[in-house]
Amino acid sequence: MTDRKPPSAAPTRDLLGLLVGEWAGTYRLWLEPHVLRTESPSVCVGRPVLIERFVSLDYSWSDIDTPQLGNMLLGCTDEGVWEMAWVDSWHTGMSMMFCTGNKAAFEVAGKYGPEDSWSWRTRFDLSSPDDLTITAWNITPSGDEAKATEATYRRSIRSVT
Repeated sequence: MTDRKPPSAAPTRDLLGLLVGEWAGTYRLWLEPHVLRTESPSVCVGRPVLIERFVSLDYSWSDIDTPQLGNMLLGCTDEGVWEMAWVDSWHTGMSMMFCTGNKAAFEVAGKYGPEDSWSWRTRFDLSSPDDLTITAWNITPSGDEAKATEATYRRSIRSVT
């Protein structure tokens, strides 16, 4: 096992490798600003895809007492732009959301709803190699943002097969 650099010292694409492993924590869901709907245990497994060109994050959580599943396929272009294909049994239903980001932050955004009038922004924060927070905001057509989800994880296993 090799030691991984802390996120602040890692080049952009190296952040993908830091997501590989098993994570356990808490998932929170808001449907209205500042009104928490549910909080549940959550697990997340990060697996390398195509020799760490991409990383797949499979996660589970619960809405009230109903189990939910999701997957995020993350990548970073040669130009340093983040990309994500996202599916979630509660949030995206039978559709995929395709998101892109920028070079300045480990975050992506995608459009949904009538005529793609709403946006969804997701940010990945690694405060240490073993602490991950994934936060998402719902953005109205007028540009107002409200926190929609937050998953806070602690690494339980560094690598997965």
